[in-house]
Amino acid sequence: MVVNAFMKGASLWRIGVCCLLVPWFAFADTPAACDPHTVEKAEPGYTCVVKTQNGPVSWRVEAVSPGSRPFRVVKDLKSGLYVSDDLGKHSHGSATNQKLCNSREYSNQRGNLASVAWRLPSGYPRRLNGKNGFPNRDSDFVVLEDDGIRQVISGLANKWFVSSSDPGDGFSYGYDGEFGGIDTGCDGNGNVSLRCVGQ
Repeated sequence: MVVNAFMKGASLWRIGVCCLLVPWFAFADTPAACDPHTVEKAEPGYTCVVKTQNGPVSWRVEAVSPGSRPFRVVKDLKSGLYVSDDLGKHSHGSATNQKLCNSREYSNQRGNLASVAWRLPSGYPRRLNGKNGFPNRDSDFVVLEDDGIRQVISGLANKWFVSSSDPGDGFSYGYDGEFGGIDTGCDGNGNVSLRCVGQ
C-alpha cells in the first residue's frame, strides 16, 4: 500500500508539472501580434501574426539591407509572397518598361535576395477573377490585403501602389495603402509608389 500511495503521488506530481509546462511552452512559441512600428525595426527572422477574417497569418522579416535608412523585406508565410521595401514614386509605365522590380539599382530594396524571382504585383479586384483576360485567382494585392499587410508594413497610408494589372483603358489598377481598396485611375502622373513581390 505504501508503494501504491507513492506511485499515485508521483503520478499526480507529473500531471501537475505537465499542466504547468504545457501553457508555458505554448506561450513561449506564440509569435507576437504584428505591429508596423515594431516590424520596421526588427531583424531578419522576426515573426509576428495578424488576426484576419480567415484566421491568423504569420509574417516574417526576411532581410534587412544596412544603411542610414535600412530596407526591409517581409514575407507572408501563408501565401509565400515576399514584399520588397518601397522603391519610391514610379508610374505603371516606368515600372513595366524599365523592369524596375528586376533592376540592380533597387537590389537593396529587395534585400539583395537574388534567389527570389521578383515581379510587379498583380492588382485586379476579386470580382474580375477569370474575367477580362485576368487569371481565375486572386491578384497579389488582394492576397496581401486579405493576409493583413497593412498591419505589418508601416508607411502605407496615403500612398497608392502600382500594379501590373492593366484593364486596357490607359489606367492600371492600383492598391490603396490606406484603405486596402483596388481601383484604376491612380497613376497620378507618376506619383504612386512601387513595391515588388517575389516567390
